[in-house]
Amino acid sequence: MCGRYSETIDPLGLNDVISIASINCTFTPRKTISPKENAPVLICDSGQIELRELRWGLIPNWADDEKIGQKLFNARSETASEKPAFREAWQKRRCLVPATGFYEWNHRDGRNQPFHFTRPDRGLFCFAGLWERWYRPPAKQTEMFSEEFESPPPILDTFTILTGEPNGLMAQYHNRMPVMLNPESAQDWLNKTEGSLNHLMDELEVEAADLP
Repeated sequence: MCGRYSETIDPLGLNDVISIASINCTFTPRKTISPKENAPVLICDSGQIELRELRWGLIPNWADDEKIGQKLFNARSETASEKPAFREAWQKRRCLVPATGFYEWNHRDGRNQPFHFTRPDRGLFCFAGLWERWYRPPAKQTEMFSEEFESPPPILDTFTILTGEPNGLMAQYHNRMPVMLNPESAQDWLNKTEGSLNHLMDELEVEAADLP
C-alpha cells in the first residue's frame, strides 16, 4: 500500500516530457502528503492534460457519502478494472500523481520505523492513479452550518494511487508497493497504451525517515 508520499520538486518539471496544457494549482514542497489532503495531479480532461489539485481518497460517483474515500486511497492494479469503485475511472479517468518518494512503516527494534523510498537520483516520477468526480447529494448540499464552519463544496475531484507486487527491496518492508512510472513513459498510462503499467521496479532506494 501507499499511505504517505513526498513531493519536494515542482511537478512543472515534467513539462519537458509531458505536455501540460493548463495549470490550476499552486505547488508547495511537502515532505509528507497524507490521505484526505489535496495534492497536484495530472489528469486528461477534454483531451488536454491539466495539473489540478485533487483530494487523495477516491469517492466513486455513485457514493452517497464522501467517507468512503477514507478507505479508497489505494487500488490494486491487478483488480481495479473489475471493481465497482474503480472500473469506470480505469476506463475513462486515469491520472498521474507526481512524487519524489513514498513511505512505508516496518517494525524494527521494538517500534514502527518509517522508511522513505526514492529514486536513486531523488528525482521526480509519477504514480499511476485513477480520479473521479463526485457530486454531493442535494440533501447534503443544503445542510445548515453554523457561522464558524464553511459549507462543503458541492463537487469533489478525488484520486487513488495504484499498487502492485513489490520488488526485491520493497518486499523486505511490505507486500505491496505503489506503481511508479518514468516521466518519459507516464503519458502512456493516460493514453491507455498497452503495457503502460510497467513501472520502476528496480529504480528504488530506501532510508530510515523521521516522521511521527
